[in-house]
Amino acid sequence: MIDWLHERIKTISKIEKYEKPEEGTPFKLDANENLLLDTAFLSQLVIKEAKKIDLRKYPFEEYDHLIKELSGYLNVNSKNIVIGNGSDQIIDLLLSIIGRGKQLTLFTPTFSYFINRCQLHGLKVNKIPLCSKDNTIRRKLFLNSAKKSNVVYLCSPNNPTGNQIDKSVVQEILQLKDVLVILDEAYVEFAKYSMSSSIEKYDNLAVLRTFSKALGLAGCRLGYAVTDKNFANFIRSNVQSPYPVSSLSLVIARSLLFNLNTIRKSIAIIKKERQRLIESILNIQYLTAYPSDSNFVFIRVKHKYEQLINALLTHGITVKKLGNLPGYGNCIRITVGTPKMNDATITAIKSV
Repeated sequence: MIDWLHERIKTISKIEKYEKPEEGTPFKLDANENLLLDTAFLSQLVIKEAKKIDLRKYPFEEYDHLIKELSGYLNVNSKNIVIGNGSDQIIDLLLSIIGRGKQLTLFTPTFSYFINRCQLHGLKVNKIPLCSKDNTIRRKLFLNSAKKSNVVYLCSPNNPTGNQIDKSVVQEILQLKDVLVILDEAYVEFAKYSMSSSIEKYDNLAVLRTFSKALGLAGCRLGYAVTDKNFANFIRSNVQSPYPVSSLSLVIARSLLFNLNTIRKSIAIIKKERQRLIESILNIQYLTAYPSDSNFVFIRVKHKYEQLINALLTHGITVKKLGNLPGYGNCIRITVGTPKMNDATITAIKSV
């Protein structure tokens, strides 16, 4: 192999890899997908929309049509929206624009993929631990670091802790001069508020959203950013590839936005099941379940960690094994599934 390329590969190989969810169990509760949406409903939608497009041609009007629907869904100007191949692609675009050597502040634990990509793009990451008692930001410590940074990343609701950051804290951070704030709202449909309509007020705000969670289209790989219209135009025109998303994904997503009542019904059930799951765990001494504003529950396992994992697997359940998190100890993250899945999860937990 070429020497310089070999050395570069060695350097990149030292970056911690993002672990994809596991496969192989009947109840896969480790990827935070919307499992309440009926697969037959989605299949019919896909078949219907696939007949309308010519896959021999590059996506063109499909992109503009989806942006128009998103504009209405979010109540923002269409010029403020950038659609990408998952919000993961939008993250890479933003980090490539920010450039190597810039300072970035975030709290931990948070979305590990984002940290991995920062390392790949050569950003210097300042990690401020959350308060493990209630998952809140250590306000003074975080702001002091943010003031010295070029960028702040806030995952809200946060993955893996599940809580939404207090709105006043986000607004305080947005007041910082010359700091780009990347606000990851992947799970916001399950939460109390969204900041996407605030982009007219804050030109230093970039909100990340996705179709993979509440909207149930993880397989379509479709995400988007809402930001200042000049910045959005720059990303679309100067940085992003000409045709970043397939025609099929675009028309499926647009059609889904015409069926928001179906989505909202599934969200309502998830919120109800989320509370049932948390309340069932609160009475179990070896576990601590934190309040959640997302479609998953973050759990601290005081002891019997391996026994719990094995019990869940025995009942056909896969969860996200977070391991030993600083300040928390051993933790897991469980997606809120169907009532049947949640019943199985509660039974497995109580069996330990």
